[in-house]
Amino acid sequence: MKIGEFSKASGLPVSVLRYYDDCGLLCPVFTDRFTGYRYYNREQLKVCRCISELKAAGFTLSEIKSYFTADGGEREKAFLQKKEALMEKLKRLEALQNELTGVNFMKISEDVILRENIDIPFENDDDVIGKWEIVSGCESTGLGGANRELYFLPEGERYWCFGWTKGKLLYDDGRCTSANDYVLERRGGELYMTIALKSYDYPKSGKIETVTLRCIDNVRYTREGIARKDRIDLPFIDDKRVLGRWVVFDFIRRKDDFDPNEPSGRRDLYFKEIEFLENGSCTSVYGGDTIRGDDMQVWTKGYVLRKWNSTACAYDIRQSGEKEYLIIEWKSGDYRWGGCDTNYYVFIRG
Repeated sequence: MKIGEFSKASGLPVSVLRYYDDCGLLCPVFTDRFTGYRYYNREQLKVCRCISELKAAGFTLSEIKSYFTADGGEREKAFLQKKEALMEKLKRLEALQNELTGVNFMKISEDVILRENIDIPFENDDDVIGKWEIVSGCESTGLGGANRELYFLPEGERYWCFGWTKGKLLYDDGRCTSANDYVLERRGGELYMTIALKSYDYPKSGKIETVTLRCIDNVRYTREGIARKDRIDLPFIDDKRVLGRWVVFDFIRRKDDFDPNEPSGRRDLYFKEIEFLENGSCTSVYGGDTIRGDDMQVWTKGYVLRKWNSTACAYDIRQSGEKEYLIIEWKSGDYRWGGCDTNYYVFIRG
């Protein structure tokens, strides 16, 4: 079967199968030298399942490759070594749990904020400009969002949390900043990038996450050109109930998480307040900035239409006892460029 059919049967993306072929872990039974098409047989589905199970057990791809060429005794030894390593990790985890019992975890998180200088002079690298697919290594970092992709824009233009200069991916999520080294390598006619990504606790642990990307194209995209855009030309429909000033109460991941009696307790929320005026005008306060004017944003029944970033944020009013709450979609860079679901801000009538 062709690689597309084998991908569906095995549940592995085509990009992963190509990577397994390039590194010699799982090669097709036949590759047409004229078309480059890869062909697999059904027996190799068992190999795919074995690879997935070994990865779930903590084996690296290089260890799995060695496992397939080892004899019975070496395989048993490999399992024993992996079991011992996992037991050691479990002991360290239990020790850490005992050590941190009763400690304020938020304080620990704040103590290890990574703040590296990313104001680095731009140096061009034509090879990296374009769209890249994340092949492996982003599971624990969330890099690339739901789309599992990154863009390297011309002149190092920054979008979402990312910018770049030759040899470095620059990261800034508003809280942490880091300059992460990358290297390029050609494998089987395709260009790959390996990023040494600094984790959030890098200042404390020195932990580096290795992320591998594959070049999809070399199109010269723009920041706004790749952003998700909503329809923001909805006609005005009045909603007397929403009129007035609302002040921030909470931030939640999902609407179902709303509970006026048990707010999340998050402090220093970015979206401070919003006021709905007659005839569709509205004013918002984000951090220390105030957004006003119909050229920037307006509202209609059920939506705040943010023209400045082309997002239509749905709102919902809920009553709890004698208090009214406004739940409104928060469409940040995670939504616009990362393909992620929207989060929500909760406001109480001011």
